[in-house]
Amino acid sequence: MKNFIKNLKFNPMFTILALICLIALVAFGDGSAYALAAFTPCMGVISLNIDEDCDNPRVVGYEDTAIIINRSDIDWTAVTFDASNKRIVNDIPLLSGRVPYVIYNPRLSNPSFNGTQTALNADTGHYTKTLQFYYKGIGGVAAAKVVEPLAKGEYVAILQRKDHSGHGSFQIFGLQNGIYATEQVQDETTGYWLMTMVIDEPYAETELFKNDYAGSKASFDALMAQA
Repeated sequence: MKNFIKNLKFNPMFTILALICLIALVAFGDGSAYALAAFTPCMGVISLNIDEDCDNPRVVGYEDTAIIINRSDIDWTAVTFDASNKRIVNDIPLLSGRVPYVIYNPRLSNPSFNGTQTALNADTGHYTKTLQFYYKGIGGVAAAKVVEPLAKGEYVAILQRKDHSGHGSFQIFGLQNGIYATEQVQDETTGYWLMTMVIDEPYAETELFKNDYAGSKASFDALMAQA
């Protein structure tokens, strides 16, 4: 102790180092509470058989009615996810006074929402999601309230698959990053705008799911009732 005091008195550098050590000891103790967590790399390991349910064959295609929401209208503090899988959303509540909107796309020469797809972007490791539908609106009101905002804003869309098995029946586009129009073509021959909306997102798919198909449909219908 005498030597320590002597060094504190006559060696300025030692004094500074000693004070730093004392402060660190008081602040962090033995450091055990501040140990770094073990590194866990993101690994691609499957944990489900790659097969099909022969008793419940996959039904393809989308129903003709979907929901689209201004992404800024969602109450993100109240959105609920599955505790073990953030790709599964239980509820998407909106801010007070905000409403969702309907996309109605009955089958014409092609199935409803024809051209909608998801593809891996190998350069980013994300998934490019494309939502495609037609819109028959024309004139200045349609341009100001639908066409132009789709290109300038960000949106979340929920499509109903014709497959009513439960998981995956209500597919969400734009939940993570917000989907927006990248191409809009109005053709007077067909009489409609062909809207193409695209976004890259980390998850291959996100879905609205609550317990089972009936619970998921109830969540979807609750949003639809606000439109």
